Amino acid sequence: LLFGVLQVGVYFYARNIVSASAADAARYAASAGVSPSAGAARAEQLIAHGLGSAQAEAIRCTSGPGTDPQSGLPVATVRCIGHVRALLVAVDLPLRVDFTASVLKETTP
Repeated sequence: LLFGVLQVGVYFYARNIVSASAADAARYAASAGVSPSAGAARAEQLIAHGLGSAQAEAIRCTSGPGTDPQSGLPVATVRCIGHVRALLVAVDLPLRVDFTASVLKETTP
């Protein structure tokens, strides 16, 4: 039971790191003068810093330009997909993470 509780804590910690990294990378990619495709590298760098390089290898991020469906305004979108490895369990648990963050693209005045 103790190992199960610890694993749940680690999973939610990893989810928060991936979610925050995707959001930060989307804000970076939405900056004026920055290519929207630069968000993926930034997200993967932040995930590796927060989780360590061994855990970060199982999570891949993509980014690019898009359009907000309601307003039609340009956005920068970052999506991170992967899985978190179980730390204290010998079997491979399906602990998947899938986050998408979109931010309105800044334009130069």
